[in-house]
Amino acid sequence: MAMTGNRFLLGFAVGLIIAIGALAAFAWSGVYGIGADDPHSRPVSAFLASVRDRAVRARAAKLEVPRDLSSEVRIRQGAGNYDAMCATCHLSPGSSGSELNRGLYPAPPRLDVARVDAAQAFWVVKHGIKASGMPAWGKSMNDEYIWNMVAFLGALPGLDAGQYQTLVAASGGHSHDGQGTDDHGDHEHRSPDHHDEAELPDVPEAARDAVAVVDAFGTALVAGDLGKAKLLLDPRVIVLEAGGAQRSREEYMSDHAVADARFLRGAHVQVTRRIARTGGDMAWVATESTIHAHGDKPASSLSTETMVLERKGNAWRIVQIHWSSQER
Repeated sequence: MAMTGNRFLLGFAVGLIIAIGALAAFAWSGVYGIGADDPHSRPVSAFLASVRDRAVRARAAKLEVPRDLSSEVRIRQGAGNYDAMCATCHLSPGSSGSELNRGLYPAPPRLDVARVDAAQAFWVVKHGIKASGMPAWGKSMNDEYIWNMVAFLGALPGLDAGQYQTLVAASGGHSHDGQGTDDHGDHEHRSPDHHDEAELPDVPEAARDAVAVVDAFGTALVAGDLGKAKLLLDPRVIVLEAGGAQRSREEYMSDHAVADARFLRGAHVQVTRRIARTGGDMAWVATESTIHAHGDKPASSLSTETMVLERKGNAWRIVQIHWSSQER
């Protein structure tokens, strides 16, 4: 019996050495395709997915999920960080895809249509996934902000493109109290909007979401993102400028929007005064500003802008714009 046992152990050891040697030779040969455009075989994909999912579930099971993830404050704040940090890969309502999304393997899930488990989403956002392109955001984002992003992920599949843009506009942009800092030592990171706004005391709390939509529209024009600007306009919007009028979103977008974006390209906008009011489902926002344009015809001008907005569902839409300006 002892001889038989020794033979078994010897055979097992020899087999193991042969297997390891074969595996090493296979790795050394460079035969296996590692390109992101060369998917794993089904068995390998299934194995890796099983290992990943089981590991995430096991670790997420130890987390305590906050009870207030449905809070509007959490959802709104998380929207800005999702748009800045996640939407390029995981997309957003109305998006047909991105170069990064199409080029990654494994392909990132569309989080605007997929429902996710809150605890598992928190763990993945904080710790990332090895060799998948998913970063460990916990190295730069504190837990409270990660939970805010998870709160937004819970609401995301129920949003249309306009509601998504409204939430992002109202979020305050890309901001979080990170554990790291940027090159300037700032603990708060904001996406550039080319708007500087002084303390403007005449904007009541009830009007801030409407004001955020106004600012998002202006930022989109400065950035030349006419698609985003269009989402914030009501289809029947009336735009009054330069003594003329455009009487629909399509008319404005196909005509004056292009010229407005060209003039504002890279402009620096300094808001000097703003008044905003709401009543029921209507709001109006009056803004005075100085504009330093650097486009085809560099110029500095004084601008007045009045926008009327209507709340439709949970989103504000711009229904009327009146612009007037004069060179300084």
